Amino acid sequence: MNGEFDLNYFREKILKMNKQDFADLMEIDVITLEMWEGDPDNLTMRIYKEIAEKTDYTLEQLFNFKEHVPLPWKLDNKITEKREKVLKKVLENEQSFEEALLEIEQKELEEGFEINVAEVKGYFEELKKIGPLCSNRLRKPLVAFIGASDAGKSSLINVILGTDLLPMAFQPMTAAINYVYHELDKPENIGDENNTVVVRTNHEQLVDISNLENIIETGEHVIAIGRTNLIREYGLNKYNEEINEENNQGLTYIFTFIDAPILTGLAFIDTPGISANEKDNQTALKAYQYADVTIYLSQMSSFLREEDMIFIKQIIDSSSREFDQDGRVPFNNLLFVGSHADSVGNSDISEIFNRAVARFLNVQTSTYFAKFGPTYNQETFRKRFYASDIKDPRLSQPFKQAFIAMMENILSVKIRQSRLVQKKAIEEMIKTGKKIEEHLTARINFPATKESLKKYKFQQIEEELLRLSNTKKEVSIRDFHNAYAKIFTINSIEGLIKKKEFKNNQEDKKKILLLLQNMVDEKLQAILKENSDDFSSKMDGSIKKFNDFFNSENFDFTNFFIKSSTDVATSLGIYGAFSILFGSLGNLGGYLLFMQTAGFLSSVGLYGGTVSGTATAISAIGGPLTLGLALIIFSGLVVFNIFGDGWMRKYAKQLVKQFEKLGVEQKYSMEIIRYWDDTAKITAEAIKKVEEEYAQHQKETAQIIQAEIPFLRDLVQLVESVKVAEDEKIL
Repeated sequence: MNGEFDLNYFREKILKMNKQDFADLMEIDVITLEMWEGDPDNLTMRIYKEIAEKTDYTLEQLFNFKEHVPLPWKLDNKITEKREKVLKKVLENEQSFEEALLEIEQKELEEGFEINVAEVKGYFEELKKIGPLCSNRLRKPLVAFIGASDAGKSSLINVILGTDLLPMAFQPMTAAINYVYHELDKPENIGDENNTVVVRTNHEQLVDISNLENIIETGEHVIAIGRTNLIREYGLNKYNEEINEENNQGLTYIFTFIDAPILTGLAFIDTPGISANEKDNQTALKAYQYADVTIYLSQMSSFLREEDMIFIKQIIDSSSREFDQDGRVPFNNLLFVGSHADSVGNSDISEIFNRAVARFLNVQTSTYFAKFGPTYNQETFRKRFYASDIKDPRLSQPFKQAFIAMMENILSVKIRQSRLVQKKAIEEMIKTGKKIEEHLTARINFPATKESLKKYKFQQIEEELLRLSNTKKEVSIRDFHNAYAKIFTINSIEGLIKKKEFKNNQEDKKKILLLLQNMVDEKLQAILKENSDDFSSKMDGSIKKFNDFFNSENFDFTNFFIKSSTDVATSLGIYGAFSILFGSLGNLGGYLLFMQTAGFLSSVGLYGGTVSGTATAISAIGGPLTLGLALIIFSGLVVFNIFGDGWMRKYAKQLVKQFEKLGVEQKYSMEIIRYWDDTAKITAEAIKKVEEEYAQHQKETAQIIQAEIPFLRDLVQLVESVKVAEDEKIL
């Protein structure tokens, strides 16, 4: 069955029947028929067979009656062509620069020269990363579609693409992470006749377009290569349920490359439906974490259920603000869509959105939006809500315009950012090269420190920082316990219910649960932020003290510690309180970290250069509370029916017992322990790496250093030579 079944089209255009006549034929009521037509996910295989039998059609015929596919959406050609033009120039200059670096290296090797000095070797390796750093900023933005299994994510993507690429029938359909790219993005080793690749790995390994070609080359994780029929074969729940019986940690990625106009400027990620099961929740979460833009869908008839609110809060909290233009365009990479909008009256749509926003804010703390900045508020949040309906383009038109405008704006921001990265990187690498030469010149005639004193100093700082980390862990647990105890008293919960004017009904009782959970979450974040700031500030003082000692030998302990900690955090995928340090590296610091280019570019002053306790953590790291924990707690709570007077106090007592029974405080405390244990692990590993760097530093004799200074100067001169025509020439 190659097609998709549209019951409304089949009834009106093929059978020429009104709703009542068709309902009579099927022996159902009109309400049931409207439910079937409003959401294809309500149609089971049994219903399809009954329709085929009673209308004298075969199943194969049913699935080949298709409504006219709307025209695909398009971005402004000027924007997409500009990105392609700039990217082409970037890649050309990147190749030229790499060739120039190779030529300098080859020249030295021919003269019997080897790079032995750690600072020179590190500088040389970091120069190789400047080009990819700029081209990565110009990669196509990834748009993730998130929502429940009945939200219509695949259907909306198909409308935008102007194709029936993604499966939409039955429920729930998508169980893999589906990447959809333009056919020109296809890796060459897929083959001319093929356009789809299926890859399966564990949850820890990231698979994206950047490493797909290498994965195909090795063949280690490749399940199949072929045409788009592989999406239906490997992307549905049936396949993944069978596979998961053998390997519950597996994750299926499907990459498809097609010719669709809008894909010239972006790429899509279709995700499994949330709240269907824990595995699909985690898969969807992993998908959106690597996206630049999130489109959250919820059926208009039941817009923003409690589970939706948990996901939306997580998405807002962890979304990058890099496209918000310093808050001038709040939430500029988020849109919230009410799907199947024809199920409600057009005049009701605005009111549904208003009520949804009010419900969402009613279960948040009063200062929730304020932490993002003064322009983040209820009004700007409400402006991100739109209706969509695949059968009525008129209802979808405002969303279409908003989506296209947002993506064109994001492409423009990416182009500007690539220029900024190139300009800043070149300027700082020139400064760094000259600074390294000053260090090396000063070291040539400098005596070494006694070995015993060096060893003692490294042990001393490691013990000092680990002691500080352990103290902050104890303080965080104590502060959280006290805060939790204040929230979960019967009087405080009863007062909260009265203040919010919650009623004695199921919906309001669920809101109470969400509000309490969000209050605990916000308090946890505040406690960790406060203690992390203090940890970072005290660490700054400790590092500065030790840096003064090592400066006498021209060893920059501070920068080597920053470099080592970013390397360790990136390789281990943990951050802890070091998220404050990485946040202090500037707006692009997080990007550098996640693209694994942390090194000299992040350690020599490009995005800071000293440890600062004043900056906020990188937004992409988010808080220590995982989405899985939030959902587990919420799903484990029960809404009790309580009747009569005094229901508020009775319900408050039940809630205190429930949260205690679920061990909520203990679960959050475990997150605090993990957070500070991660901090301690990064600290210990970073100090170890700095000590190794220092050992290499001590081996570098005056003769070795003197021999490498000319090579260093050649590198600096090369970087200086590309600092021209910055508006046109991007490295």
